[in-house]
Amino acid sequence: MLGALIAVALIVWVALDSGDSNAGDTQNIEAEVVSVAALRRAAAAQATPIYWAGATQGADLELSRPAPDRTYVRYLPPGVEAGDKRRFLTVGSYSFENPTAALRSRSEEPGGVLATAPGGGVVYFERTDPKSVYLAYPDTEVEIEVFAPEFKEALQLVTDGRIVPVE
Repeated sequence: MLGALIAVALIVWVALDSGDSNAGDTQNIEAEVVSVAALRRAAAAQATPIYWAGATQGADLELSRPAPDRTYVRYLPPGVEAGDKRRFLTVGSYSFENPTAALRSRSEEPGGVLATAPGGGVVYFERTDPKSVYLAYPDTEVEIEVFAPEFKEALQLVTDGRIVPVE
């Protein structure tokens, strides 16, 4: 029994940890600047919902899909081209079975913090080395990762309920 629990915990950790290295780093992912309308069309055309922080004045939207079940929306400052290697506000949407349970489980690890977001969202981040904020909603098979160069910005976007599906 203990071995099975350790195996499940390890699988969850590996799956969640893969998001840490991806959300702010799009250097090996084909990316394109898109309009809000094009982002909406892309969201309607794929099975996994795409989440974002809404349209932001003065920022271009960059869309990248490294795999059918992983999508990133990145907010580029004026003059920055798609694929730039610098790290900017990024919202990752990942197809993930039972993400709320996975976030709750990970929060039991040392340094893990569990919180809530509007709409019943489950929020997780690491207190000791916060890089991204993870968000999931009950009955939704999507894990959302929000990265911002300033961690507090990512946390504020999530806890204010500003991370929403593209519709």
